[in-house]
Amino acid sequence: MNPSAKFLDYQRLQADLEADDLIAEIFKNGKEHELYRMLKPELNDLNKQDSPAYTFLTYQKKKPAWFNQEKIANGQLVFKRYALEIMALLGVMSLPYCYAASPGNKALYLSDKMRSAPGKRLFDTATFVIDALTPGSLEANGAGILQVNRVRLIHALSRYYIKKQGNWNLDWGQPINQEDLAGTNLAFSYLILYGLQISGYDLSPSEKDDFLFTWRYIGYLLNINENLLPTSLREAQYLEALIKKRNFKKTKEGEVLTNELLNYYKTQVTGWQRELITSQVRFFVGPEAAACLGLNPDPIRDRLVSSITTFKALQNMLSLKMDSYNAMLLQHQQLKKAFTK
Repeated sequence: MNPSAKFLDYQRLQADLEADDLIAEIFKNGKEHELYRMLKPELNDLNKQDSPAYTFLTYQKKKPAWFNQEKIANGQLVFKRYALEIMALLGVMSLPYCYAASPGNKALYLSDKMRSAPGKRLFDTATFVIDALTPGSLEANGAGILQVNRVRLIHALSRYYIKKQGNWNLDWGQPINQEDLAGTNLAFSYLILYGLQISGYDLSPSEKDDFLFTWRYIGYLLNINENLLPTSLREAQYLEALIKKRNFKKTKEGEVLTNELLNYYKTQVTGWQRELITSQVRFFVGPEAAACLGLNPDPIRDRLVSSITTFKALQNMLSLKMDSYNAMLLQHQQLKKAFTK
Protein backbone atom coordinates (compact mmCIF):
# COMPACT_ATOMS: atom_id res chain seq x y z
CA MET A 1 0.00 0.00 0.00
CA ASN A 2 1.54 3.29 -1.14
CA PRO A 3 -1.27 5.74 -1.94
CA SER A 4 -0.27 8.97 -3.66
CA ALA A 5 -1.72 12.41 -3.15
CA LYS A 6 -3.41 12.07 -6.54
CA PHE A 7 -5.03 8.81 -5.45
CA LEU A 8 -6.27 10.42 -2.22
CA ASP A 9 -7.66 13.37 -4.19
CA TYR A 10 -9.73 10.89 -6.19
CA GLN A 11 -10.84 9.10 -3.02
CA ARG A 12 -12.23 12.37 -1.68
CA LEU A 13 -14.75 12.17 -4.52
CA GLN A 14 -15.81 8.64 -3.56
CA ALA A 15 -18.22 7.67 -0.78
CA ASP A 16 -20.36 4.51 -0.53
CA LEU A 17 -22.49 4.24 -3.66
CA GLU A 18 -24.41 1.15 -2.54
CA ALA A 19 -25.50 2.73 0.76
CA ASP A 20 -26.20 6.11 -0.87
CA ASP A 21 -28.42 4.54 -3.54
CA LEU A 22 -30.40 2.69 -0.87
CA ILE A 23 -30.98 5.87 1.15
CA ALA A 24 -32.16 7.68 -1.97
CA GLU A 25 -34.57 4.83 -2.73
CA ILE A 26 -35.93 4.78 0.82
CA PHE A 27 -36.71 8.50 0.76
CA LYS A 28 -38.17 8.29 -2.72
CA ASN A 29 -40.58 5.60 -1.48
CA GLY A 30 -41.42 7.41 1.78
CA LYS A 31 -39.95 4.64 3.98
CA GLU A 32 -37.66 6.84 6.07
CA HIS A 33 -39.52 6.29 9.38
CA GLU A 34 -38.96 2.55 9.08
CA LEU A 35 -35.29 3.28 8.46
CA TYR A 36 -34.95 5.50 11.54
CA ARG A 37 -36.29 2.75 13.76
CA MET A 38 -33.81 0.25 12.40
CA LEU A 39 -30.87 2.61 12.88
CA LYS A 40 -31.17 2.85 16.65
CA PRO A 41 -27.80 1.58 17.92
CA GLU A 42 -29.26 -0.29 20.89
CA LEU A 43 -31.29 -2.59 18.61
CA ASN A 44 -29.07 -5.61 18.09
CA ASP A 45 -31.94 -7.90 17.15
CA LEU A 46 -34.19 -7.00 14.24
CA ASN A 47 -37.40 -8.80 13.45
CA LYS A 48 -37.05 -10.39 10.04
CA GLN A 49 -38.88 -8.37 7.44
CA ASP A 50 -39.05 -7.94 3.71
CA SER A 51 -37.42 -4.56 3.20
CA PRO A 52 -34.28 -3.27 1.46
CA ALA A 53 -33.04 -1.72 4.72
CA TYR A 54 -33.30 -5.02 6.59
CA THR A 55 -31.52 -6.84 3.78
CA PHE A 56 -28.70 -4.28 3.88
CA LEU A 57 -28.34 -4.34 7.67
CA THR A 58 -28.11 -8.12 7.86
CA TYR A 59 -25.89 -8.56 4.80
CA GLN A 60 -22.64 -10.45 5.34
CA LYS A 61 -20.06 -9.17 2.88
CA LYS A 62 -17.96 -11.80 1.11
CA LYS A 63 -14.71 -12.43 2.96
CA PRO A 64 -11.61 -11.00 1.25
CA ALA A 65 -8.77 -13.23 0.08
CA TRP A 66 -6.64 -12.03 3.01
CA PHE A 67 -9.25 -12.93 5.65
CA ASN A 68 -7.79 -14.61 8.74
CA GLN A 69 -10.24 -15.63 11.48
CA GLU A 70 -7.47 -16.34 14.00
CA LYS A 71 -5.98 -12.87 13.68
CA ILE A 72 -9.40 -11.27 14.07
CA ALA A 73 -10.13 -13.36 17.16
CA ASN A 74 -6.76 -12.36 18.61
CA GLY A 75 -7.35 -8.71 17.77
CA GLN A 76 -10.68 -8.79 19.57
CA LEU A 77 -8.98 -10.35 22.59
CA VAL A 78 -6.65 -7.34 22.66
CA PHE A 79 -9.74 -5.14 22.91
CA LYS A 80 -11.18 -7.31 25.69
CA ARG A 81 -7.96 -7.05 27.68
CA TYR A 82 -7.68 -3.25 27.34
CA ALA A 83 -11.34 -2.36 26.80
CA LEU A 84 -11.71 0.34 29.45
CA GLU A 85 -8.45 1.98 28.41
CA ILE A 86 -9.31 1.84 24.70
CA MET A 87 -12.71 3.42 25.20
CA ALA A 88 -11.15 6.24 27.22
CA LEU A 89 -8.61 6.85 24.44
CA LEU A 90 -11.39 7.00 21.86
CA GLY A 91 -12.84 9.93 23.79
CA VAL A 92 -9.72 11.95 24.58
CA MET A 93 -7.66 11.04 21.53
CA SER A 94 -9.43 9.53 18.51
CA LEU A 95 -12.48 11.79 18.24
CA PRO A 96 -10.64 15.10 18.81
CA TYR A 97 -7.97 13.91 16.37
CA CYS A 98 -10.66 13.49 13.69
CA TYR A 99 -11.93 17.01 14.39
CA ALA A 100 -8.54 18.43 13.38
CA ALA A 101 -8.91 17.18 9.80
CA SER A 102 -10.53 19.61 7.36
CA PRO A 103 -12.55 19.64 5.18
CA GLY A 104 -13.69 16.31 6.66
CA ASN A 105 -14.71 18.01 9.90
CA LYS A 106 -17.16 20.19 7.97
CA ALA A 107 -19.46 17.19 7.52
CA LEU A 108 -19.35 16.58 11.27
CA TYR A 109 -19.95 20.28 11.96
CA LEU A 110 -22.99 20.34 9.70
CA SER A 111 -24.54 17.43 11.59
CA ASP A 112 -26.74 18.82 14.36
CA LYS A 113 -26.20 15.72 16.52
CA MET A 114 -22.45 16.28 16.56
CA ARG A 115 -22.80 19.81 17.90
CA SER A 116 -25.92 19.64 20.06
CA ALA A 117 -25.53 16.15 21.50
CA PRO A 118 -21.86 15.19 21.83
CA GLY A 119 -22.72 12.75 24.64
CA LYS A 120 -25.09 10.86 22.37
CA ARG A 121 -22.44 10.82 19.66
CA LEU A 122 -19.99 9.27 22.14
CA PHE A 123 -22.54 6.65 23.14
CA ASP A 124 -23.31 5.72 19.53
CA THR A 125 -19.61 5.48 18.68
CA ALA A 126 -18.92 3.40 21.78
CA THR A 127 -21.78 1.03 20.93
CA PHE A 128 -20.35 0.51 17.45
CA VAL A 129 -16.82 -0.14 18.74
CA ILE A 130 -17.96 -2.51 21.48
CA ASP A 131 -20.16 -4.53 19.14
CA ALA A 132 -17.48 -4.66 16.44
CA LEU A 133 -14.62 -5.65 18.76
CA THR A 134 -16.31 -8.00 21.22
CA PRO A 135 -14.99 -11.53 20.54
CA GLY A 136 -17.11 -13.41 18.00
CA SER A 137 -19.11 -10.35 16.94
CA LEU A 138 -17.89 -10.30 13.33
CA GLU A 139 -18.98 -13.83 12.57
CA ALA A 140 -22.20 -14.55 10.66
CA ASN A 141 -25.24 -12.87 12.28
CA GLY A 142 -22.98 -11.27 14.89
CA ALA A 143 -23.77 -7.91 16.50
CA GLY A 144 -20.69 -6.41 14.87
CA ILE A 145 -21.96 -7.10 11.37
CA LEU A 146 -25.23 -5.35 12.16
CA GLN A 147 -23.43 -2.35 13.64
CA VAL A 148 -21.02 -2.02 10.72
CA ASN A 149 -23.86 -2.03 8.20
CA ARG A 150 -25.80 0.41 10.38
CA VAL A 151 -22.85 2.82 10.35
CA ARG A 152 -22.71 2.63 6.56
CA LEU A 153 -26.37 3.66 6.38
CA ILE A 154 -25.91 6.40 8.98
CA HIS A 155 -23.06 7.83 6.93
CA ALA A 156 -25.19 7.68 3.79
CA LEU A 157 -28.09 9.32 5.63
CA SER A 158 -25.76 12.11 6.78
CA ARG A 159 -24.54 12.65 3.23
CA TYR A 160 -28.16 12.81 2.04
CA TYR A 161 -29.11 15.52 4.55
CA ILE A 162 -25.88 17.52 4.17
CA LYS A 163 -26.33 17.72 0.41
CA LYS A 164 -30.01 18.55 0.84
CA GLN A 165 -29.09 21.56 3.01
CA GLY A 166 -27.41 23.08 -0.02
CA ASN A 167 -24.35 24.48 1.76
CA TRP A 168 -21.87 21.75 0.87
CA ASN A 169 -19.05 22.74 -1.48
CA LEU A 170 -18.10 19.92 -3.83
CA ASP A 171 -14.55 21.27 -3.84
CA TRP A 172 -14.35 19.58 -0.42
CA GLY A 173 -15.12 16.22 -2.00
CA GLN A 174 -18.03 14.06 -0.91
CA PRO A 175 -19.21 14.34 2.70
CA ILE A 176 -17.73 11.44 4.69
CA ASN A 177 -15.65 10.34 1.73
CA GLN A 178 -13.16 7.51 1.38
CA GLU A 179 -10.13 9.48 2.58
CA ASP A 180 -12.02 10.70 5.65
CA LEU A 181 -13.21 7.17 6.39
CA ALA A 182 -9.65 5.90 6.12
CA GLY A 183 -8.47 8.59 8.51
CA THR A 184 -11.15 7.65 11.02
CA ASN A 185 -10.22 3.99 10.72
CA LEU A 186 -6.61 4.91 11.57
CA ALA A 187 -7.78 7.02 14.52
CA PHE A 188 -9.61 3.98 15.91
CA SER A 189 -6.77 1.53 15.27
CA TYR A 190 -3.23 2.82 14.76
CA LEU A 191 -3.78 5.85 16.99
CA ILE A 192 -5.23 3.70 19.77
CA LEU A 193 -2.13 1.50 19.70
CA TYR A 194 0.00 4.61 20.09
CA GLY A 195 -2.20 5.82 22.94
CA LEU A 196 -1.84 2.51 24.76
CA GLN A 197 1.91 2.69 24.30
CA ILE A 198 2.30 6.15 25.85
CA SER A 199 -0.07 5.05 28.62
CA GLY A 200 2.41 2.36 29.62
CA TYR A 201 0.77 -0.73 28.16
CA ASP A 202 3.36 -3.02 26.60
CA LEU A 203 1.64 -4.84 23.73
CA SER A 204 3.58 -7.46 21.85
CA PRO A 205 4.24 -7.04 18.10
CA SER A 206 1.70 -9.77 17.35
CA GLU A 207 -0.96 -8.10 19.52
CA LYS A 208 -0.47 -4.81 17.68
CA ASP A 209 -0.55 -6.54 14.31
CA ASP A 210 -3.72 -8.48 15.15
CA PHE A 211 -5.53 -5.39 16.48
CA LEU A 212 -4.63 -3.46 13.33
CA PHE A 213 -5.70 -6.44 11.20
CA THR A 214 -9.09 -6.54 12.92
CA TRP A 215 -9.66 -2.89 12.05
CA ARG A 216 -8.50 -3.60 8.51
CA TYR A 217 -11.33 -6.13 8.26
CA ILE A 218 -13.82 -3.74 9.91
CA GLY A 219 -12.76 -1.10 7.38
CA TYR A 220 -13.31 -3.60 4.58
CA LEU A 221 -16.82 -4.29 5.91
CA LEU A 222 -17.43 -0.52 6.04
CA ASN A 223 -16.70 -0.53 2.29
CA ILE A 224 -13.46 1.46 2.57
CA ASN A 225 -11.21 1.04 -0.45
CA GLU A 226 -8.77 -1.78 0.31
CA ASN A 227 -5.86 0.38 -0.84
CA LEU A 228 -6.64 2.63 2.15
CA LEU A 229 -6.48 -0.21 4.70
CA PRO A 230 -2.93 -0.68 6.05
CA THR A 231 -1.51 -4.19 6.16
CA SER A 232 1.18 -3.32 8.72
CA LEU A 233 2.09 -0.75 11.35
CA ARG A 234 4.59 0.77 8.93
CA GLU A 235 1.89 1.26 6.31
CA ALA A 236 -0.46 2.67 8.95
CA GLN A 237 2.21 5.14 10.05
CA TYR A 238 2.81 6.22 6.45
CA LEU A 239 -0.88 6.72 5.63
CA GLU A 240 -1.59 8.54 8.90
CA ALA A 241 1.26 10.97 8.24
CA LEU A 242 0.11 11.57 4.65
CA ILE A 243 -3.52 12.21 5.59
CA LYS A 244 -2.42 14.48 8.44
CA LYS A 245 -0.19 16.49 6.11
CA ARG A 246 -3.02 16.89 3.62
CA ASN A 247 -5.85 17.73 6.00
CA PHE A 248 -4.77 19.03 9.40
CA LYS A 249 -5.40 22.76 9.73
CA LYS A 250 -6.95 25.18 12.19
CA THR A 251 -10.63 25.72 11.41
CA LYS A 252 -13.74 27.10 13.06
CA GLU A 253 -15.41 23.71 12.65
CA GLY A 254 -12.64 21.88 14.49
CA GLU A 255 -12.64 24.38 17.35
CA VAL A 256 -16.43 24.31 17.78
CA LEU A 257 -16.63 20.51 17.71
CA THR A 258 -13.80 20.23 20.23
CA ASN A 259 -15.27 22.83 22.58
CA GLU A 260 -18.64 21.07 22.55
CA LEU A 261 -16.93 17.78 23.36
CA LEU A 262 -14.86 19.29 26.18
CA ASN A 263 -17.91 21.02 27.64
CA TYR A 264 -19.69 17.67 27.73
CA TYR A 265 -16.73 16.03 29.49
CA LYS A 266 -16.76 18.80 32.09
CA THR A 267 -20.37 17.98 32.98
CA GLN A 268 -19.35 14.38 33.72
CA VAL A 269 -16.55 15.03 36.22
CA THR A 270 -16.07 17.27 39.22
CA GLY A 271 -13.33 19.11 41.09
CA TRP A 272 -9.73 19.11 39.90
CA GLN A 273 -10.41 16.60 37.13
CA ARG A 274 -12.55 19.16 35.32
CA GLU A 275 -9.65 21.61 35.34
CA LEU A 276 -7.34 19.12 33.61
CA ILE A 277 -9.58 17.81 30.82
CA THR A 278 -8.32 20.21 28.14
CA SER A 279 -4.70 19.43 29.00
CA GLN A 280 -5.46 15.70 28.90
CA VAL A 281 -6.82 15.99 25.36
CA ARG A 282 -3.88 18.17 24.34
CA PHE A 283 -1.45 15.59 25.76
CA PHE A 284 -2.94 12.67 23.84
CA VAL A 285 -3.61 14.32 20.46
CA GLY A 286 -0.20 16.00 20.43
CA PRO A 287 0.81 19.64 19.84
CA GLU A 288 0.08 19.74 16.08
CA ALA A 289 -3.51 18.52 16.35
CA ALA A 290 -4.04 20.55 19.53
CA ALA A 291 -3.08 23.75 17.68
CA CYS A 292 -5.55 22.89 14.91
CA LEU A 293 -8.27 22.48 17.53
CA GLY A 294 -7.50 25.79 19.25
CA LEU A 295 -6.24 24.10 22.40
CA ASN A 296 -3.61 26.58 23.51
CA PRO A 297 -0.77 25.53 25.81
CA ASP A 298 -1.33 25.85 29.56
CA PRO A 299 2.14 25.25 31.08
CA ILE A 300 1.07 24.51 34.65
CA ARG A 301 -1.85 22.20 33.85
CA ASP A 302 0.02 20.61 30.92
CA ARG A 303 2.98 19.81 33.16
CA LEU A 304 0.68 18.36 35.81
CA VAL A 305 -1.13 16.14 33.28
CA SER A 306 2.19 14.98 31.85
CA SER A 307 3.44 14.05 35.33
CA ILE A 308 0.22 12.24 36.25
CA THR A 309 0.17 10.33 32.95
CA THR A 310 3.82 9.36 33.31
CA PHE A 311 3.17 8.06 36.84
CA LYS A 312 0.10 6.11 35.67
CA ALA A 313 2.07 4.73 32.74
CA LEU A 314 4.67 3.37 35.15
CA GLN A 315 1.90 1.73 37.17
CA ASN A 316 0.37 0.27 34.02
CA MET A 317 3.70 -1.21 32.99
CA LEU A 318 3.81 -3.09 36.28
CA SER A 319 0.20 -4.23 36.45
CA LEU A 320 -3.00 -4.37 34.39
CA LYS A 321 -6.53 -4.20 35.69
CA MET A 322 -7.82 -7.73 35.20
CA ASP A 323 -11.47 -6.73 34.78
CA SER A 324 -11.11 -4.03 32.14
CA TYR A 325 -13.80 -5.43 29.84
CA ASN A 326 -16.50 -5.83 32.49
CA ALA A 327 -15.68 -2.42 33.96
CA MET A 328 -16.10 -0.93 30.49
CA LEU A 329 -19.45 -2.69 29.99
CA LEU A 330 -20.70 -1.37 33.33
CA GLN A 331 -19.72 2.15 32.35
CA HIS A 332 -21.42 1.77 28.96
CA GLN A 333 -24.62 0.49 30.58
CA GLN A 334 -24.72 3.65 32.68
CA LEU A 335 -24.41 5.75 29.53
CA LYS A 336 -27.15 3.70 27.89
CA LYS A 337 -29.59 4.59 30.67
CA ALA A 338 -28.93 8.26 30.02
CA PHE A 339 -29.39 8.13 26.24
CA THR A 340 -32.08 5.50 25.66
CA LYS A 341 -34.83 6.69 27.98
